[in-house]
Amino acid sequence: MSRVFIWNCQLPRIPSSWRENLHDFGTYASGALFTLGWWFFVDGLVMARTTEDFPVKFGFEDWLPGLLCTLGMIITNSIDLSLLREDSFGYGGSGLAGKAKLTLFIGIALLAGGVAGSITILTIKYIVPQVDASVLYIGFTNVIQTGAILLSSIALWLVHNMDYDNQYNFVLN
Repeated sequence: MSRVFIWNCQLPRIPSSWRENLHDFGTYASGALFTLGWWFFVDGLVMARTTEDFPVKFGFEDWLPGLLCTLGMIITNSIDLSLLREDSFGYGGSGLAGKAKLTLFIGIALLAGGVAGSITILTIKYIVPQVDASVLYIGFTNVIQTGAILLSSIALWLVHNMDYDNQYNFVLN
């Protein structure tokens, strides 16, 4: 079966001195985003626990989106890009590419579900009851957390699975 190129893009040439450090920088940036996301969530949690007469109950449902995104990040970044490129189709292949694609789908679904859950919690618990602005910040910390974990996961995936040439070919099988 032949491949059909649907898009061929030339990326800017990265100097070789930068290329050597790009992997480390991307990993550190991803870790910083992940840490920043959880820091915002813990900041909101501490504010909710220390505020007198806090109008919203802070429960397990507030923890769940961050935990889902963290699990999705672990699953997504445990897949190597080379596993997704198996050329044998049909029953003769090992099926490893299909399993890797399913695992990647589950990881991405957990990431998307965590972000959607945090937006839902913000809407239902904080925006609809029209709480004051100081309490609304605590609802936004959950969305900031999941967004930062999602960006961290994307950055880590790109850095660990990038090729060191300056051209990517997007292929339609």
